[in-house]
Amino acid sequence: MFEEDTSPPPPPKPGLSVAAGVILALAIAAVAGGLYWVYTQYQATVQQVAALQATTKSQAESIRVLGERLHLSAAELARLSSTTNQVRQTVSQTQQQLASTQQQTLTLAQQQAQAANDIATVKQQTGTQFGAINGQITGVKGDVKTTQKEVAQTRAELEATKAQLKSTIGDLGVQSGLIATTSKQLRVLEQEGARAYFEFQLAKTKKPVRVGNSAVWLQVKKIDRKHEKYTVDVYCDDTKVEKKDKTLNEPVQFLVGSDHALNELVVYQIAKKTITGYLSAPKYPNAIAGKGGN
Repeated sequence: MFEEDTSPPPPPKPGLSVAAGVILALAIAAVAGGLYWVYTQYQATVQQVAALQATTKSQAESIRVLGERLHLSAAELARLSSTTNQVRQTVSQTQQQLASTQQQTLTLAQQQAQAANDIATVKQQTGTQFGAINGQITGVKGDVKTTQKEVAQTRAELEATKAQLKSTIGDLGVQSGLIATTSKQLRVLEQEGARAYFEFQLAKTKKPVRVGNSAVWLQVKKIDRKHEKYTVDVYCDDTKVEKKDKTLNEPVQFLVGSDHALNELVVYQIAKKTITGYLSAPKYPNAIAGKGGN
């Protein structure tokens, strides 16, 4: 084995040791500075990488969210497109309804204007009619007054005519009722309603003629206008009775039916070829309905 040399090293040379120390120190400092710079750059790089990783992660999350949003936006866009089409249809329908409403409004306005004109016309016509009606009412009032006067006059004439009616004895010796000597007086007797009256105007004929719906048939045989006389055959109850040379306004009497109802014949006008007068009979069937003449 070798023995360890324990002798101290030789002392360095003074000049060389100082320079080497300076160089060494500088080298150490340079190394330390470089290491520090490297460390610093490393830390900065680590921080930048971390930041980039965070940014990348954030961007990836943003990209994911954006993708989801884009997916939702596409569905929303489709929904909005459908809604837009519906809105367009609704707007189109609304426009059509608006146009129809405008037309209806215009028509209604025209109708209202026409109605206003019609009302004005009716008011004018009504005013004119009211004036005419008032005039008619005034005229009617005048007519009523005139009619009242005429009625009063007619009543007076009727009373006067009644006063002119007279009663006499007929050709059978029976007291006659009131007799009429004119057609006007006959109307008064008819209004009294005591008996049935059948007015007639007869000329000479070859066959008897029924008087109204009575039971009596007459056949004029002779007319004497000058002496105001006439001759007539009376048919009733299957019998014929000659009434000869009877005079004007004379009650010519005969009995009719099983109850011997008194009938009267009065001639109040004698013309050249006709006689005018009436038949008076009781108001019950046996005296009115009867058999025909021969």
